[in-house]
Amino acid sequence: MARRRRHLSNQGVYHVYNRAELGAAIFANDATKGLFLEALFRTVELHGWELFAYAIMSNHFHLLLTTPRGNLDVGMHALQSDFANKHKAFRGSIGHVFQSRYRADHSPAGPLAAARMDYVHLNPVRAGMTSLELLSQYPWTSYRSLRQPAHRGLLALGVGLESLHGLKDSPEGWLAYETRLRLSLVSDQRPLTEAELFGAVAARRRGSMSEAKGPALRTAKGRSELIDEERARWDAILDEVLQAAGLTREEMGGRSASDAVKLAVALKVRQRCPAHSSWLAQRLAMGSASNVRRLIWTASPKGSGR
Repeated sequence: MARRRRHLSNQGVYHVYNRAELGAAIFANDATKGLFLEALFRTVELHGWELFAYAIMSNHFHLLLTTPRGNLDVGMHALQSDFANKHKAFRGSIGHVFQSRYRADHSPAGPLAAARMDYVHLNPVRAGMTSLELLSQYPWTSYRSLRQPAHRGLLALGVGLESLHGLKDSPEGWLAYETRLRLSLVSDQRPLTEAELFGAVAARRRGSMSEAKGPALRTAKGRSELIDEERARWDAILDEVLQAAGLTREEMGGRSASDAVKLAVALKVRQRCPAHSSWLAQRLAMGSASNVRRLIWTASPKGSGR
């Protein structure tokens, strides 16, 4: 039976998490953590996510983000496939890397989303990997960038502080957030342990529940409208690439399906957006999606065909 596509939303906040197959320590060293972080920020850029917080543990990860384009499913597939391929090449291993597609809890921007941001940042502390006093030196959470806004890059930590916590992205706001985390650590409200977090999901989702607890949250835009907007963005990027190269779509139609110029255009488009192989095949008259994937794979040893 085909898998049900996950709830798509261009509103609210997702707490996304996943664990390695059989709980293996896939992030046991800095090299593999770095591979995941690179894949994460590439996904953020290509899919237009707003990433508020992240934490990379030894065998699982946590993300807190919004998806303005309603593309959580597509982005998570790209992220985990990208990392899995690089991890298997790095380790010389085969088989599944993650135990499932991923898990995601959806909530409006508000107190619950703010608490989840705290939860993500405090994961290494509660796991005994570091202390709150040294958390800013722990390299594998977004918290290390709290007082270093110039080093955040694509990380929207400041947006998270302001939109979820109502704090200014300033020294005063950073101090207030540090105080909030300290209070959270001594709170009577015990957070879920890793085993509880991952073990409770199956039971919680029985009965075809959505990613949000309770009734499914309605989106401001329908799925088809979000997809149409994304395809229109790809078309605009394709036109920009062709114009920069002094080419037209009509000229592309007169070239062979495996033409080197078409491949160069396809690669340029892929650098700027996650255009599907089937879409590229249709827009650039490159035959089939499999032909596009083959050409892109041949041109790029790391492989990015989908």
